[in-house]
Amino acid sequence: MIGAVSGFSSFGYLINLPVDYLKIDSAFVKNISHNLISQALVEGFNCIADAMNVETIAELVEDETILQKLREMGVDYAQGYGLAHPVPINFNR
Repeated sequence: MIGAVSGFSSFGYLINLPVDYLKIDSAFVKNISHNLISQALVEGFNCIADAMNVETIAELVEDETILQKLREMGVDYAQGYGLAHPVPINFNR
């Protein structure tokens, strides 16, 4: 199960829900290369995930600068155009 951090009220749910991954919302991730508050929030979410023994996934990784910051913070996974563009799924294999 994936728990998503999109607002501070989400913390209450994290304590009670069994999750395997903590997904960090794009609203927090997209500005980490130039906004210290966004950076601190993402670091905090990652620390909480570490304490819960769950892995983190960052949304909206748009460039190498953001990806490098996430690496430095220890975020486990990333998704976004900075890594790859979406591809169609062929359901008729």
